[in-house]
Amino acid sequence: MYKAGQGMPSRIGTMLVGVLIAAYTSYSWFRWHPFSPVGRSTSAFSVDLGIALVLLVGVALFFAWLCFRSPKSADYLIDMDDELRKVVWPSVMPLFDPKTEAWGSTYVVIVCAILFTIFIWLVDLILQYVITYGLFGKILFA
Repeated sequence: MYKAGQGMPSRIGTMLVGVLIAAYTSYSWFRWHPFSPVGRSTSAFSVDLGIALVLLVGVALFFAWLCFRSPKSADYLIDMDDELRKVVWPSVMPLFDPKTEAWGSTYVVIVCAILFTIFIWLVDLILQYVITYGLFGKILFA
């Protein structure tokens, strides 16, 4: 069905992100659920820890199944990996050289962000004036 190793970087990366989500989910549940283990008996603490570990293993296994056994997900991740191989990435070497494509694109993004910020600020000033004084200069709201 699939070639050996096809789409592995995408599938492994997605599974690792899933394991991180599972770890954070179980930690959050264990640490922040309403029945905090502080001041509780050892058996209640063990039950809470067991539930957190079941959450961790369950979510991790779900992501493993999703990445490696679900045909639709596997096809999507394989196609994503193939498309990412076709991308022409901008040159970044030598690092911090202003003549590279990455730095040129960075400058364009910074300039556009500044221009857009100024535009939003001007629109905000105009709307503030219109809301405060109305279109004819009368004070509508104090």
